[in-house]
Amino acid sequence: MKKVKISRVVFLIAVFLLLVAGIVLMTKFVIGLFSSDKPKPTTSSEPIVSEPSVDVDHFTVELENYEIFSIDDVDFNFVLVDLKVSDTEAIDYKLSSLYTDESSVKIADYQKYIDELDALGYYVGAKNVDYDLKSDKTSDTFRIFVPVLDKNKTDLTIYDAVSKAEITIDLTKNSGNPEELKYTTGDEGTISTQDYEIKVANAYVETSLIKDGQEYSYPSTVQIYCFVLDVIRLSEEALTLEDAVFVPSGSQEEYHALDASIMSMKINNFMSRKIQEGDRGALFFEMYNPQDSGISYSGTLRLKFSNSENWLIIETEMN
Repeated sequence: MKKVKISRVVFLIAVFLLLVAGIVLMTKFVIGLFSSDKPKPTTSSEPIVSEPSVDVDHFTVELENYEIFSIDDVDFNFVLVDLKVSDTEAIDYKLSSLYTDESSVKIADYQKYIDELDALGYYVGAKNVDYDLKSDKTSDTFRIFVPVLDKNKTDLTIYDAVSKAEITIDLTKNSGNPEELKYTTGDEGTISTQDYEIKVANAYVETSLIKDGQEYSYPSTVQIYCFVLDVIRLSEEALTLEDAVFVPSGSQEEYHALDASIMSMKINNFMSRKIQEGDRGALFFEMYNPQDSGISYSGTLRLKFSNSENWLIIETEMN
């Protein structure tokens, strides 16, 4: 009888242990079932970076118009492209988002092409080209400069990295006139007195200036107007230009020329330096133009030389 009781106890203990083991196994199975979709931990020392999902369905870039320029003494062609950019917020777009089917061309790297054109007397600023693609509006049109290295190319595709838009341009149409990129004043831009004969030879928007050996920086809402002066005759002595003021037509605001510390690689700054007969130099004016809207050099240019309290006045008719 005692032996039977001991066997029953052993049996009950064994059953209990089996039940516990079964519960443990079932629990592990259920946990594994619900956690099977989770990624396994990485053994790499580099952090896992997840790319944020960006909804760009609302952002569009569309072609509105274009003008193609081919100049014999320039080893590339270029297109001035009017792009309409639309967004749900104020536009803050980057030229670096645009590229063409010429792999070696970067639209954002425009300066070297602009400088080459400037050196030959062609100023794309005459066409109101935009380099800072920002606007308070949710839809606005910008005119961009696009170089074309293959002068025999018949079509060009521009790609936008944000909206994935592809814009194809027929390079056999819409030819522009390079003469429209030059500024001249004719007789209206000349002052001739007993002691002086000075002419405003041309004008343009300067984009590369230097101060103290560094690139001269200025706000995106500003443009630097450059007036090139030819000094045909002065009084017998060399004179120093002490001050210069430009007043645009239809405005009462006076703009004083940037001082002698501001220099250009292309032409001498006339401010605070002795000027001789036959000299050519320039005056630079920092003009507020937040929308880059319309360039007009028409106005009054006043010059103050060291030999007189009177100002010389030149009426500029340059549009």
